[in-house]
Amino acid sequence: MNVMRAIVIKEFGDANVCKLVRDVPIPNIQAREVLIRVHAAGVNPVDTYIRSGSYSRRPTLPYIPGLDSAGTIEKIGADVTKFKVGDRVFTVNTITGTYAEFCVARADFVFPLPANVTFEQGSALGVPYFTAYRALVIK
Repeated sequence: MNVMRAIVIKEFGDANVCKLVRDVPIPNIQAREVLIRVHAAGVNPVDTYIRSGSYSRRPTLPYIPGLDSAGTIEKIGADVTKFKVGDRVFTVNTITGTYAEFCVARADFVFPLPANVTFEQGSALGVPYFTAYRALVIK
């Protein structure tokens, strides 16, 4: 299988611009990247701002939304040594969006997901957790 299901956005707007597409090519990875089978995707306010077109960063259309996810490593790039296929992980940023069956992330933005943390919980560790940690502890 070389295709996946994904939410694809072809125009900026409200939630109605999110369309399920069933034949999106599974993305390829580079040497320092991993392919993740997404089990849960975070839905953050910044994702909705980007989707609406009101955020300062506007992706090239069409695009797959989503920054955070949790899942399992499906494939690793040639230079990746800290993960192996099958590892449970969460992401804090991705190259391809997380509203899909698979996403690509640089290995340095991927972290091990402990066995006692669900995929749903892991998908909230990126933007929400690190933002709160930065506000409460660092600042």
